[in-house]
Amino acid sequence: MNNPFSSEAHLAILRGLIERKEHYRVAFARAALIAGTLSISAAAAIFVNDEITRSLDRLVRPREFALAWLVVLFFTAIAGGTLLAREARTAGERFANRRTKLALATVAPCLLIPAAFTGWFFATGYLGGTELDLVVVWIAFYGLMLLSMAFFAPRAIILLGWAFLLSALAVPVAEDKLDLWIGSVPTVLMGVTFGFYHLLYAALNWRKAAGPASSGSPPAAR
Repeated sequence: MNNPFSSEAHLAILRGLIERKEHYRVAFARAALIAGTLSISAAAAIFVNDEITRSLDRLVRPREFALAWLVVLFFTAIAGGTLLAREARTAGERFANRRTKLALATVAPCLLIPAAFTGWFFATGYLGGTELDLVVVWIAFYGLMLLSMAFFAPRAIILLGWAFLLSALAVPVAEDKLDLWIGSVPTVLMGVTFGFYHLLYAALNWRKAAGPASSGSPPAAR
């Protein structure tokens, strides 16, 4: 019986991930479109309320701001999981296979600090008006999550990860100028990164992603 924890088994799983790069491009391009659309919509709604006209008769409060983006994250995660599951079914595989588990294990450490920081923000951090700190943590660790998949993810996803990480690193330099020019820096950053970056990725990779998905090849055996 093969040992699922052996080096040979681990390498075989990695090889399978690498061989399916284009399949992951398919799912991620479509998930990026959904994430970008939801993020742009949320950022626009918050920005209009805070900077143009008070739809809520007040500014969006810190915990409301964080909750709105967690709702966007929830629906994006549901959509992404659905797309990945459909890709697995198309290939004649189970969604919760060893490749999926290895990919999740790879990105999981990058989610610990954002989760802890978000919990702290809802508990007491919001009292200090630290929405920008929260946003920078989210952007930076999302970038690190994408970069953690460098061994098996398409190059476009890695470039997207660098775009997120460098954007987070640039905030201390550009914060004052952004606040002077447009205001609502946390909202604008979320709209630019999770919104515009994802839409740009989807636009640049949609045609490439459509090919394998529409090739009509029969699904692989289980």
